[in-house]
Parts: sequence; C-alpha cells; structure tokens
Amino acid sequence: MCISWEVGSAMKLSQSEKETVIKKFSVFGAGILLVGWMILSYLVPPNSKSLTGKPPYLNVYNWYGVIPEFILRQFEAETGIHIQYDLYDNNEILEAKLLAGRSGYDIVFPSASPYLERQIRAGVFQRLDKSHLDNLRHLDPAFLDRMQAVDPGLNYSIPFFWGTFGFAYVEEMILARMPDAPVQSYRMLFDPNVVSQFKSCGVALLDEAVDVYPAIMSFLGYDPQSSDLNVLKAAQQQLLKARPFISRFLGQRFANELVSGEVCLTQAWSGDIQLAQQQAREAKRKTTIRYVIPDDGGTLWIDGICIPKDAPHPQNAYLFINFLMRPEISAAITNSTLCPTTNKGARPLLNKEIRNNETLYPSPESIEKVKA
Repeated sequence: MCISWEVGSAMKLSQSEKETVIKKFSVFGAGILLVGWMILSYLVPPNSKSLTGKPPYLNVYNWYGVIPEFILRQFEAETGIHIQYDLYDNNEILEAKLLAGRSGYDIVFPSASPYLERQIRAGVFQRLDKSHLDNLRHLDPAFLDRMQAVDPGLNYSIPFFWGTFGFAYVEEMILARMPDAPVQSYRMLFDPNVVSQFKSCGVALLDEAVDVYPAIMSFLGYDPQSSDLNVLKAAQQQLLKARPFISRFLGQRFANELVSGEVCLTQAWSGDIQLAQQQAREAKRKTTIRYVIPDDGGTLWIDGICIPKDAPHPQNAYLFINFLMRPEISAAITNSTLCPTTNKGARPLLNKEIRNNETLYPSPESIEKVKA
C-alpha cells in the first residue's frame, strides 16, 4: 500500500476536513510505528544496539587463524551484530594504526610485552567497565599475576590467548647432521659452533626484535626483559656471531616452512607448532617436528583484548568480549585452532588430546622455565 498526501490537494480542504484528516493520519501513523516496533523487536535480538541508534556492527582487528569463522557467525546469529574482521601478522602493524588514531576498530588483540604496556602509557585504549563483563569470573587467576607488570588490575585489557615461545626442529634433519645436538638449549640457535651444523637445511629466526633479543639474552644468562644497554650490546654481538648461519627471518610462515622442509630449525610459538605437526601428519610427511621450551629459559606470551579509545561501537565490543569469555566458546576456539585461552572454565571442555598435550599446556616444571 502506498500512501501520498499531495500538498496542492490538501490546500483545498476546509479547516474541519483538514483536522479530520490529520487525526486519522496521526492514529494511522501511531499504529504503523507500533507494528514496526513489534516486528523489529521480534526480528532483532535485544543485545543488538540498532534500536538505540548505534549501528549493529563490530570492527575486529586480530591475528590470523586464532578465532574460527563459525565462532564469528555464532556471535552474529545471537546478537544481530555484523562483524567486520581484519587480520594482521605482527604487532608493529597494529601499533602503528593505534598510535595514528582513528583506526576504526572496536576490538584489538595486542601482545602483552612490550606492546600493550607502552600502548597503555600512550593512552590509546579505553578504561574497561567490568560491569559489562560478567564472564570475567572465568579468567584463570594465574594470568592476573602474569599481567601485573603490564596492566595491574586489568584496567585496559583482558588476557585471552596465551602460549609459550621456544624453538622447533625437524628431528630427522637435525640428528642426521649432529647426532648429539643440544636440543634442549638455545645453543641450537645462538652458539655458532652448533647452529653452523644446520645451515645446509635452513635455520630461521622470527622477524621481530622483541622475539629474538629476549631469547639471546636468556641464552647468555641475562634477564630477557632487561633494558640495560650493556646487556643489549652483548645480545647484539652474539646475534652477529650466529648471523652467517641464519638463512631467513620469518613471521607466521615458519610453521609452513618446517612442514615443507624449507627450514629444519626455527624459533617458534607453541600453538603454531602444534598446527605444523598436524599438517605434517595430514600431508603424510615422514618427518617428526619437535617443540622445545629451552632449559635456558623460554618465554610465556599473552595476547590481550582491548577496546581502542576511539572505538566506534564500544558497547558491541563488550558484548563480544563477554561472548568470547563464555567457557564453551573459549573451549570451541581452542579445540578448533589449538590456541589456548586463559579461561579456566574452558579447560574441562577441551578435547582430551588437547587438554593433555604438553606443547599446548606445559607441565608446571616447564612453566617454571618461562618468563612473561
């Protein structure tokens, strides 16, 4: 039905006729509004903010491969909020956008150290209103301690993804070149007398200094978080000694290159190596990929969830964070991506082979060797 009211026709009506028409249209219009409101209330979930004038969108900027698509679609189905999801592969890209301002993102996932700490100091995040985050009660308290140096009280971030950082190697290729290789030590990467043995099969370091230098400092017996200039110079000198035997610097591609045999030894994050081992089995490759938290001291990494200060849809961001912190959602993420979360309520819901996998969930003795 199409209703029109031509101005010219209305001008020919008497005053009483005009009043009658206005009354009828007022009643009719009110009825239309009421019916429209009822339809929208039925079709649009109550958590969608479209009815309050806020667009039902959420702009997420995250690491590649850590939240499966079916989780995003479930959130959309439950809330009516459409997710626009962009990806990055290193912290520098994220930090540049945050410091420039007006990134347009509602949720980001920076790594805790050193990025999150300095981003908080720069004032790029909103202070969290935890009254919107009732599922925060599922957070493993152990991670509160780990975050004390970065964000005491978790005023700006929620630790969510975590894992360890060490190195990985293809066992057959390494032992063929050095049967007595010190496979529990960072000597594999940073002792030139050792790493030189593996140049022929490819050795890789990660492409961010914040991953390389702490590892070298651990190897040398220093605090991996030290900012002492003499310690940093010593680490640089050690890197220069090993540099002739390093074939490449990689980002997240290191797992694929281990599987393909392009490298035989690389720095590595725990979750990615678990995926590499799985890919090798699926490809029926007759190789064994080992992951090591070195005795010299590995690193515990944590990625937090933050809301940028200029986020366009902060209320939708709170809904998404609370959704991710539901134990069954956190468990589904880990079961799918092999990336552990900080949700203690999710642990009993994990697949048994994941829950008991020491690469993903190291023993207390292994955790003692890592530093945040």
